[in-house]
Amino acid sequence: MKVNVKIIICLLILSALTANACADVLFPGTRGMERCVKIVNLDEFPEIVLVGHITGPVIQCENPYIISSDECLTKFYKANDLTIYAIDKDYLEAKGLENIDLETDPNLYSYEVEINPEWDVVNEEDPLIREDIEYSIAGFSEDKLIIYISRKVSKYNDGTPDRVEIFEEPDIPGIRLSIKENTSSDEDNIPSIDDDLPTDEGSVQDGDKVKDEGILDSIICFLKGLFNGK
Repeated sequence: MKVNVKIIICLLILSALTANACADVLFPGTRGMERCVKIVNLDEFPEIVLVGHITGPVIQCENPYIISSDECLTKFYKANDLTIYAIDKDYLEAKGLENIDLETDPNLYSYEVEINPEWDVVNEEDPLIREDIEYSIAGFSEDKLIIYISRKVSKYNDGTPDRVEIFEEPDIPGIRLSIKENTSSDEDNIPSIDDDLPTDEGSVQDGDKVKDEGILDSIICFLKGLFNGK
């Protein structure tokens, strides 16, 4: 029996589209809930740029993309994964984002977003209709960007007032506030010109003292010779 290749290709494509459609169908008794996730304290770290990188089966948006504090994060499709990379601003400007391998470059610090930043699924009876989640940068540890949920606002459709939750910054030993290694200890060990001034002044004063004592000795010797000669 002769197999029609075009029919097989069409069936494969149809199967793939059907699989994606089934993946987007909600179970009975559930509904979608909106969510907006932002990183709000980028102004406290002006030396870095945050870049979102999406991986997964369906990507039809700008990728990678620059993250700003006033825009919600996206991973476009629920089956995708989103990783945030912190990049030194000078390094990014010198090399260009298109020339940086986000997954292998050792100069980057990463954070994997574990929740869907755009929506979620809840039971139909659940009055929760929206979440606004604010992430804050805590710092850097080894090769990781440390981000935590600092504020969360939950909104409801049954007249319940908005619920506002504030979260403390995590206490992580050895965390750094700069993406670059701290070199202040080396700079502190470099002597300055001002540090040398007291030593130089002391040397000058000691030299003047020796010089004055030499002149006094010469005068005493001259007077002794003058009187002994009488």
